[in-house]
Amino acid sequence: MYEAFYGLNELPFSLTPDPRFLWLSETHQEGLAVLYYGITRRKGFLLLTGEVGSGKTTLLRAVLEKLPPETETALVFNTGELSTIDLFKLVAAEFRLEGKFETKADYIISLNSMLMERLQAGLNTVLIIDEAQNLPRKTLEEIRLLSNLETNSEKLLQIVLTGQPELRHTMTSPDLRQLRQRVAVDHHVRPLREDEVLPLLQHRVQVAGGDYDEVFGPGVEKIMYSYSLGCPRLINLLADRSLIAAFGKEIRPIPASFVERKSRELFEFRAEVDQDKPELEI
Repeated sequence: MYEAFYGLNELPFSLTPDPRFLWLSETHQEGLAVLYYGITRRKGFLLLTGEVGSGKTTLLRAVLEKLPPETETALVFNTGELSTIDLFKLVAAEFRLEGKFETKADYIISLNSMLMERLQAGLNTVLIIDEAQNLPRKTLEEIRLLSNLETNSEKLLQIVLTGQPELRHTMTSPDLRQLRQRVAVDHHVRPLREDEVLPLLQHRVQVAGGDYDEVFGPGVEKIMYSYSLGCPRLINLLADRSLIAAFGKEIRPIPASFVERKSRELFEFRAEVDQDKPELEI
């Protein structure tokens, strides 16, 4: 690949959620502080939302790395259209609960027992449910049962719901008002500002072992912002595609005109894909 040509030790713009490459913009820094505070202070229910590609998963992984060692986390990522019982099965598997589970009550009793033991040992327990916007409303409401697991003074289980902005809209539904009232801490990851694009690019190149000025020329950041509208994933995508194409032509550093051409190609490709999507029948 292009690493050696640009003096890099690894790929700087991979789309995998590696916390090392997380640059803490204002919105990410706030999200990190809010999540850490909510989990360590046992606030119970936390909500994290953001657009696709805004960096929610990377932010979550960064928070998990900072949590004290006495904190145990369970992550449910493949939500799909999970029913309540399916969700409880996944939670039981993540927490390695054993026993004969036939009803929803069986799962809750076993989970409560485990949580009480951990609390008495001074341990904290966190359940993270990702892509929660995919869950049926009934399943979301049933999650409230898990948030009811508490003593007179402390929450036994910290629950972090993460998802796209649709999740916030769903939770405004009147039939979810009890769940909504349980949310003690919430944060919405906003798009990056234009002036935050340069430090993001510099950080990722530096983590990969490179010199930013040897990779990109002046003015690249404005084009990156115009294409992505502040979405970190799209910035990474455009930067990676530009590096691949420029490497093939042995261009170093990559000028703004070259990045602009790649941004137009990617924009046209996205437009073609959207145009080819079949219309939904109503």
